[in-house]
Amino acid sequence: MDRYVTPAVTDADFWTSWVPAAPFRAWLIHLADATGFTPEAIAVAAGVSTAVGRALAGGERRSHRIRSLDARGLLSLDAEALRWYGSCLTDAGLAHRALIELGSFCPGSIELAQRLGLEHQTAQGLLSGDLQMCRREVLWHCIALTQAIMSTRAAAACRL
Repeated sequence: MDRYVTPAVTDADFWTSWVPAAPFRAWLIHLADATGFTPEAIAVAAGVSTAVGRALAGGERRSHRIRSLDARGLLSLDAEALRWYGSCLTDAGLAHRALIELGSFCPGSIELAQRLGLEHQTAQGLLSGDLQMCRREVLWHCIALTQAIMSTRAAAACRL
């Protein structure tokens, strides 16, 4: 008896397919304007790399297309949901670990507070690991900041 067997992966092209970036660039900029979050932090919230968020927001020439997977992540968000999820409390441990990974490149508490728009005590708590909970938006911005610092340092090292 012949049976048709459905392949295990129904759309392998989904993972590697590309779509025009312009509508997603506009959506990301709209979300940033509506929420006050940085495009990189929105990218973290969407599960998209901060490099994609930075490229889309900056209108970099090489970002004329993005992966369909990243496009789906960005479209899964709206301003209201971002504000709501961003205001929810979450474990601050991930932010602390991200800052620890920066090692000597980690900003001090005053600079961190300024760059993330936090109170000095909150920034100290993130750095020391004493802060147990924080708003998700703080986590998103912290991860985006640490990735930006790492990216800048890696680019500088490659130029040497």
